[in-house]
Amino acid sequence: MSWIKTLNAVLKAHNKAAASGGKAVSFATQDARREILEQGFKELRALGYKLPDVHGFKERHMTALGNMWEEKKLSPSTIQNRISIFRVFAEWIGKMGMIRGSENYVQNPKSVERHLVTNIDKTWSGQQQTLAEKLELIQKHDRYVAIQLELQRAFGLRMKEAALLKPYMADKENYLAVNWGTKGGRDRVVPIQNNYQRDVLRRAKLFLENPNSSITPPNFNFIQWKNHYYYVCRQVGISRKDGITSHGLRHERLNEIYQEITGQESPIKGGSTRAILAQVQNIAMQEIAEVAGHSRQSISSAYIGNPITLSQKLSQKLIDK
Repeated sequence: MSWIKTLNAVLKAHNKAAASGGKAVSFATQDARREILEQGFKELRALGYKLPDVHGFKERHMTALGNMWEEKKLSPSTIQNRISIFRVFAEWIGKMGMIRGSENYVQNPKSVERHLVTNIDKTWSGQQQTLAEKLELIQKHDRYVAIQLELQRAFGLRMKEAALLKPYMADKENYLAVNWGTKGGRDRVVPIQNNYQRDVLRRAKLFLENPNSSITPPNFNFIQWKNHYYYVCRQVGISRKDGITSHGLRHERLNEIYQEITGQESPIKGGSTRAILAQVQNIAMQEIAEVAGHSRQSISSAYIGNPITLSQKLSQKLIDK
């Protein structure tokens, strides 16, 4: 029996259940688990671990994967999430407690330290670049990739949300219904507030012969498309190595929202919070959280920086001077 058959058997038996038991998880979570596990076992084979049966998964395999993800410079949250899924998988195959904390499977524990407050400007404008400058080149490679990048820039979408968006069904005139590919299955609405958003949405519809279709080309499933999408991005200079990522377009829109509401640049861009009323500050942070698809206002700091911390640092610099 091949590894994929044994993996499918394990997924069929366990994938619907939440990690802590209880109610079933969303289809999005089930798909994410399957995708990460399939990819992980393929990566193990590439590393020389040709497991004929996934029940043979051991801690040394987790170490091999963790080290590889670290070498690829994947983000701490990505590595932690993947290890978490393999921890759940280990429990499914009867190896409760085998997979320990994420720091045990990387060379440098800082590789898996997550920071809810960013101190790095990840926007394209922070790198003196704009999507408009790259669009012509991207369109020559793949026009579907180009329009998805524009959707991310216009609405602050994640890559998967842009790829699986169904423009005709999502367009509610005054807002965009983001109901496909969302993280944790959390649907949300994003206000349509400017002409650029309306133009991007109009052009996205032109790609579709069927109004019920998404922006992923019909000859691709999502995993195939994701690989192709990031391949095209690398070809046109959109990668961590190049200093900009497609996710940085999401940061761009969320920082833009902060400035639209407060009238000031965001803290991560050096903006001062002194002239902003606390009530306005809270409105901006809450709006960013909602547009981004998060339930906690505090997560906004991961995109725009922490207003309090950064303003304190600015004050201290002025005092030092």
